[in-house]
Amino acid sequence: MRLRCSICGNWDWLARADWCECSHCRLLVRDVREVGTVANEIVTRLEGGLVDLERDPAERWMLDPAGLRNAAWRFGFAVEPVAVAQGDVRFPPDYRPSRAHATRATTVPHATGLGIMARPADGADIVEIATRYRDAFPRIVVLLDGTAAEAGELAERLPWIDVAHHPLAGDFAAQRNRLQDAMQTDWVLQIDTDERPDAALLDALGWLIAAADRDGLRSLGLPRRNMVDGVQSASYPDIQYRLNRSDIRFAGRVHERPVVPFVESSLALAGALEHRLDGARVRERTRIYEAMSAGAGRPEDEALLLAAFDSVAVR
Repeated sequence: MRLRCSICGNWDWLARADWCECSHCRLLVRDVREVGTVANEIVTRLEGGLVDLERDPAERWMLDPAGLRNAAWRFGFAVEPVAVAQGDVRFPPDYRPSRAHATRATTVPHATGLGIMARPADGADIVEIATRYRDAFPRIVVLLDGTAAEAGELAERLPWIDVAHHPLAGDFAAQRNRLQDAMQTDWVLQIDTDERPDAALLDALGWLIAAADRDGLRSLGLPRRNMVDGVQSASYPDIQYRLNRSDIRFAGRVHERPVVPFVESSLALAGALEHRLDGARVRERTRIYEAMSAGAGRPEDEALLLAAFDSVAVR
């Protein structure tokens, strides 16, 4: 049985001196077997308004500044450093005990755009997404892997969104970059037609973006909850860097990722993207990706997607 991190849900642990480190959110624990009880202690400290692990260290766990921000955002807290580190990185990933003030985050308006990569065959999903999120985003843009005529027909059906078109041509990064350029908003949430931002993510977008701007961040990684044939798969949190400033460029024909310095990126664990898949499509996708780029099929991803989520609860 995998022991999942009680902050981010990841099950991959790294050995580091006397600690075990979550390879995603940077939580350090003395004993992975006790990880399920750590979250309550972290939340208690955040609720107290000051987390000072330098003067008041925890016995069983530790978070550096970047790790504390990950944890705080996960549990709905905004954090301000007690002192800014040298180099003006507000929450550096430096393995030093974190020191920060914490307050409960509150919903605030945002001007983030929603960008959707789609195919003409995805018409029903496009209509559903555009209708559901019409009031949640000030600007919605669809980039269609289709013709001008198909884009025009879609635009007539959904006059409150913008529809662009360009062939995918087997290059996901290039298509995402075209969508970035089409958005005309400072920040962009990109989704595919089989993905949906959940209610918690929608509620957090405003304060997440405000916090990212304060901290000099340009790219945020979101957990993705993969639902295969209606059942949550073991592939979680499946971090996707889909919330980015619009000037960010993606690289990689398949499994594309934003090109950004590490210190300008962070996890944003407040909410998730829900990804709906069917098992047959998962198997076919492995073959398609491998044909597009050698090694991109990643059979280990297929195995995780087709395995059911384990019984270890994530707080």
